[in-house]
Amino acid sequence: MAQHDYDIGNQSGSAFRSDLNNALAAIVSVNSGSSDPAVMYAYQLYADTTNNLLKQRNAGNSAWITIGTLGATNWGLAALASPTFTGTPSAPTAAAGTNTTQIATTAFVVSSFLPLAGGTVTGNIKLNAQSDIRFADADSSNYVALQAPTTVATDLTLTLPAADGSSGQALTTNGSGALAFATIGGVPTGAVFYFAANTAPTGFLKCNGAEVSRTTYAALFAVTSITYGAGNGTSTFNLPDLRGEFIRGWDDGRGVDASRAFGSAQAEGTQLLSHTHSTTVTGYAKAQASDTGSITYGAGFTQQNNDGNITSNPNTASLTYTTGGPSPAGGAETRPRNVALLACIKF
Repeated sequence: MAQHDYDIGNQSGSAFRSDLNNALAAIVSVNSGSSDPAVMYAYQLYADTTNNLLKQRNAGNSAWITIGTLGATNWGLAALASPTFTGTPSAPTAAAGTNTTQIATTAFVVSSFLPLAGGTVTGNIKLNAQSDIRFADADSSNYVALQAPTTVATDLTLTLPAADGSSGQALTTNGSGALAFATIGGVPTGAVFYFAANTAPTGFLKCNGAEVSRTTYAALFAVTSITYGAGNGTSTFNLPDLRGEFIRGWDDGRGVDASRAFGSAQAEGTQLLSHTHSTTVTGYAKAQASDTGSITYGAGFTQQNNDGNITSNPNTASLTYTTGGPSPAGGAETRPRNVALLACIKF
């Protein structure tokens, strides 16, 4: 190890030779020593034996720059061809979108590509050529995929709602791509309709007057309350019973079916109207004592005797009969033609 101030003063022969030899020793040993040289020059090399580093003075002669490790191949620096790095090497991070042979740092990769396991992606992601996003099931045996349509006339962005909706709601759009949860205008709770099978479909109950839970069918109870029966008075209520019934629109103040309470039932009824029957008789007619109703004789008829014998002149005239009470003959009820279907109510 040797260091020198590289200043050979005017001195005698033996002293000069000794000073010169020291200067040469400092040169060949790269100013090696356990501490910095006493006199330093810009770009001066220095073998720091304490830290086992090769250093060089900077251009301003104000600090040392570490070059590499003493005794190591290439001073521990990577070779220009096929170097092998150890530790945590670093490099400048390329600008986003760079597509050259420049080394890509982890910062560049994270900002430009999807992470393989977890992580957060910043910026937009575009999958070309109708590629899809796949969500695998628990054992990754199958997946659910989202995919763009075959052709899109213009760019379309669908913005998800900020919060979840209520049970049974669906995603709707405002026509500009903003999605929101809304109740679809389908069958409202309490709606009654007829079903072409003898069991009620999902979401409906039979209109059979049954007593059901006010809690289980809270939405329906909020609509009908105890209109069709209070159930046990506390925890149940009754459904409307439409079995074998025709439905009549509630009068609601019109006056056609006045004084009816909403949801009330009516027994059957028949309205009888007064009317007449006319017939033409040719020749002689006789009203028998067993005939029903009264007889009004038209023009040209005269009544003879008390036995109802009638003579006519001229021999053609009209007889008018006024009806009495209805005959008991016929069916057990008055009804139109009909088909039996199952009445159901939406709960």
